[in-house]
Amino acid sequence: MKKFLKWVGGIILFFLLLAISLVGPIDRSPLEEKSFYKEMMAELDTIMPVSHHATQVLKAGWSRANITPNYSMPMAGYIPRPRFESVHDSLYTRIVAIDNGSITCYFISTDLLLFPPDLRDRINEKIAAKGWKDFFLYLSATHTHNGVGGWHSSVLGKAVLGDYHEEWIEETAQLIVQKMEEAYASRLESKIAYFENDVSESVENRIAFDKGDIDGLVRGFSIERVDSTKGIVFTFSAHATSIGKDNLVLSGDYPAAAIEQLKAKGWDFGMYMAGMVGSHRFRWVPEKDFDAVAVEAKLLTDKIGSASFITLEDSIEIKTVNVPIQFGPSQLRFEKNWKVRDWAFRLFVNPLEGEITYLQLGNLVFMGTPCDFSGELYTREKMGSLVQQLNKKLIITSFNGDYNGYITYDPHYETLAKEEVRAMNWVGPHYGKYFSHIIERLLNKN
Repeated sequence: MKKFLKWVGGIILFFLLLAISLVGPIDRSPLEEKSFYKEMMAELDTIMPVSHHATQVLKAGWSRANITPNYSMPMAGYIPRPRFESVHDSLYTRIVAIDNGSITCYFISTDLLLFPPDLRDRINEKIAAKGWKDFFLYLSATHTHNGVGGWHSSVLGKAVLGDYHEEWIEETAQLIVQKMEEAYASRLESKIAYFENDVSESVENRIAFDKGDIDGLVRGFSIERVDSTKGIVFTFSAHATSIGKDNLVLSGDYPAAAIEQLKAKGWDFGMYMAGMVGSHRFRWVPEKDFDAVAVEAKLLTDKIGSASFITLEDSIEIKTVNVPIQFGPSQLRFEKNWKVRDWAFRLFVNPLEGEITYLQLGNLVFMGTPCDFSGELYTREKMGSLVQQLNKKLIITSFNGDYNGYITYDPHYETLAKEEVRAMNWVGPHYGKYFSHIIERLLNKN
């Protein structure tokens, strides 16, 4: 009996020690006291975007490629779905090349849940092998929840996104680099114009509902080339979740439908990049699935059609910089006051890492973030007022090649039990304020 009790006691002790090693308390200490915050703010004092002065009239080109697999792959966006059963509309990557004579900037967006880190790395490897110089990449995704999965090799990635498909990563990276070359080769003298319009009546805060603020602007820029062809790049803050999670059909959701509607209205090319989608969705419409997709796309394209466009100068300075973000230990929360310890997060997911992608065309500033960035932060932190004071236009996008979960308005962390501020917040409290401070510091650089 004593041996049995000793054996049981040993098992209990083992699991107790295991639990202690896996679980820890949430760190709620003030942001300003954290070493990573102090280091980041100090680094921002030394960082300046690199200026690339215009040596010619602006030139632009574009291309696209079908990235739909012709073999079975899992789907990404909801509960694990091991395979798609059909294709409603093909998935694409779309590329815009903008060249001022000193540098060529490539906007690259994919019809995926996010821009996969492995795909980004493979693209960079192929570009390095070609010896390219004087270029800058700005990455994003449409955030469709009915695209393919299988593109993340971590333990959690395989569990949530399905079996890893190395061959698809290689094929897609090769295709994207090829289409970047085509976009570059197609460059023509062009005029670029910024636009925005208010779609707030069709947007709601999916985390806080009536309590939360929203950013309801559709933003973007048009390209008009000397051969009279025209393209458009646009962003918006509503999640691309119009299609039911039980639907095993590949689709680009409302962004892809909006692009097709814009083409029907005379645009030769369209690209969508997910905006500040961390807490936003379309308001309820009575239509379902692809009928809802068509309705939501029309809401956007009508607003784009009635927007005012502000033309940039013919020859513009371009400024670029990639700003690595300092992160503290991960805080994947499973209960109000408890988290998975950082060593376990690193083992099963990946270390927290990412950067802000900063690209400025004249007075039009793009900032790419490695997360679901919330449009509520833009509103609460009064970023619109700041850019107006600085005589700039600002477009913030999500999913620039890394992923750190949801970055939302900080008070929601303590008051809401929503998945977005629990399971999908991987960083803990204060990061809405932290990311906002980084963005504001960069805006004030020049």
